[in-house]
Amino acid sequence: MHRKGYYKWLFIIGAFWNWGAGVLFFFWSVPIFAWLNMQPLNYPGVMQLAMALVFALGVGYYWVSKDIYKNHDIVRLGIIAKTLACLVLVYHYLIGNFHLLLALCGIVDLIFVRLFIGFLKAVKKGEV
Repeated sequence: MHRKGYYKWLFIIGAFWNWGAGVLFFFWSVPIFAWLNMQPLNYPGVMQLAMALVFALGVGYYWVSKDIYKNHDIVRLGIIAKTLACLVLVYHYLIGNFHLLLALCGIVDLIFVRLFIGFLKAVKKGEV
C-alpha cells in the first residue's frame, strides 16, 4: 500500500480504537467491570472523565488522518498518552488489580506507539 494511504488508515484505525474504548467505558464501565469480575469505581465520574479524554485523542487521530502532513504534535501527544496507558494497564495487571484483557488493550496501545513513531520517522525522512 502506498505509504500515504497506509498512514491515513493507521490514524483512522487509531481514532476508532480510541472512540470505541471511550464510548464503551464511558457508558458501560459498570457492566464491563462486572463481566471482568472487577469492582466498579466508587466515583464513576473519574472513569467518564478519563474516557472523554480518550475519545478526544481519537478526534485528534482523525484530524491527522485527514491531512497527514499536519498535526504531528497530536501524534507526539498520542505516543505519550498511549505509552502511559500501557504502563498503567500492565502494571495494574501485574499487581493483580486488572484483568488480563485490560493489559492486552495496553499492549495494543503500545503497538500504536511503535507505528506512530515509525510515522514520525518517515515524515522526517520525507518518505510520506
